[in-house]
Amino acid sequence: MTQQVRRTLGRLPVLAGVILLAGVNGALASSAATDPSAPPKPLLQGAAPAHQTLANKCVFPDPVGERPVTMDVEATLPKVVPSGKPVQVKDFSLTFTLGEGTLGALTEVAGAATIELTATREDKTSAIPVTLEIPATKVPATGELKLVATGKVPDIVSTRPGELRLTTGAPSLALTAEKTETPPKPISCTQVPDQDTALGSVTLAELRAAEPKTDKPGQKPGERAQAANDDPPPDAVFPLQPFESQGTSSVKKLGAFVRLTPSFIFNAFYYLYPAPPHRSTGSTILPPSKMTFLGFGFVPVNGTMELLPTDYKTGNTVVDVETMLHGDTTTTAIARIELFGKLKDITINGTPLDVGPDCMTAEPIVLNLRGPNWNAFTGGVLRTDPNDPEPAFKGFTLPKFSGCGVTENLDSLLSGMGSGPGNQACIGVNQVGLEWEADRKCPNTDPPVGRR
Repeated sequence: MTQQVRRTLGRLPVLAGVILLAGVNGALASSAATDPSAPPKPLLQGAAPAHQTLANKCVFPDPVGERPVTMDVEATLPKVVPSGKPVQVKDFSLTFTLGEGTLGALTEVAGAATIELTATREDKTSAIPVTLEIPATKVPATGELKLVATGKVPDIVSTRPGELRLTTGAPSLALTAEKTETPPKPISCTQVPDQDTALGSVTLAELRAAEPKTDKPGQKPGERAQAANDDPPPDAVFPLQPFESQGTSSVKKLGAFVRLTPSFIFNAFYYLYPAPPHRSTGSTILPPSKMTFLGFGFVPVNGTMELLPTDYKTGNTVVDVETMLHGDTTTTAIARIELFGKLKDITINGTPLDVGPDCMTAEPIVLNLRGPNWNAFTGGVLRTDPNDPEPAFKGFTLPKFSGCGVTENLDSLLSGMGSGPGNQACIGVNQVGLEWEADRKCPNTDPPVGRR
C-alpha cells in the first residue's frame, strides 16, 4: 500500500460495514417559519429541501365566499431510503396567504389544517393524510394574513425498490377566533388546475448483504477464485459513503440531448491492491428519464427511456457498477456498463403512440466510460469522448429496437429514427453531502432556469 494512500485513508472517516446513507434523517429547519429570529439548521447529508407554491380557491363562510389562497409547502425529504424502511418527511409546514378582509372583523385566529399527500411507486399509490396545527395568529389591520401550519407526516413504507414520488393535494382549514369557545368553521379548498403538484421523490434502495465482490470487472462469478494464484488479493477493502450521480446523453441520429434523472450509488466499496489498478464497486437504481426531440428532423416526439440491468427479466432493477482505478487516490477511472433501454409513454406531435410494454433495445447498450482526475472517495466524471484515441471510448451505439407496437410493428420506425453509432454519454458522480464541484459535474446537467 503506497504511503500516499495510507495518508489519505488516515484522514477520511472510514466506516465499518455497509453504509447506505450518512445522516439520512438530516433536516432543514422550518423553525424560521414560526420564529424568524431562529437561525436555520444546516442540512445534513442524505436529505434535500423541498418547496412548492400552489394556488387554491377556498370557500369561506358567508358573506366572504370563495377567495384565492396561496399555499407554500416546505419539507425535507431523504434522498435514499432502504426499501422496507420508513420514509420520514421532516420539517413539514404549510404557509397560507389570505387576502385582506378574508376573515372579516376577526383580530386573532387559531385552528388546524389537513392535507393529503399521495405517495406513488410505479403504478401503486397511497394516500397520506396529514393534520397540522395553526397557532394563534394576529390578523393585521391591513394587508395580507399569513397562517403557518406545522405537523408530522406519518411514516411511509414501501417494501419494493424504485422511485417513490410525493404529490400534494388541496388543503382544508378550520379556523376559530382566539379565546372563544366557538367551534372551528370548516373551509374547503380546491386546487387551481394545471399546476405541478410534485413535492419531490425518494429513491427506495435494495439493501443487500454486505459481501464485497471478489471478481474482476468482466469476470463471471468465481473466476477470481480460479485465478487466485495469478492475481493477488486486495490489501484492504473499504466501504464508501454513498454517491449521487447526474448525467447526460446525446443521440447523434436524432440530434437529441437528454438530461438523465439523478440517481444514487449505494453499497459502494473501494478495493486497494498492492499496485494499481485498484477498483471500486457499487449499485444503483436508474429512474426513468424524459426525452424530447424532433423525429426525422421535424416531427416533435416525447417519451420516457428506462435503463435496466441485463438480468431485468428476473425482476431485478439494481444495476451493479464496477470501476477500474489506474492510479492511487486521484486517478483515471474506467467503467464498462451494459444496460437495456426501454421506451414508453411515446407521443408523436402530441398523439400517443402505443409502443406496448416490451419496447426494448434488442441488445444491451454498451457504455465504455473514462474519467481522468477521479477520486475514489469523492467521485468525478465518467464519459465518452469523440476525440478519445481509443475507439471504444469515442461514443456508444444505440441498438435497434424490438417488441415495439401493439396494433402494428413499430420496430423499424423507432430503430430508423434513433438507432446507430456515435452517441455520447456523461455521468457525474459526487459523494452525498458534498457540494457539486465542477470537476465532478457533467456539462449542461442543470436545465435552463426557465425549465426548472
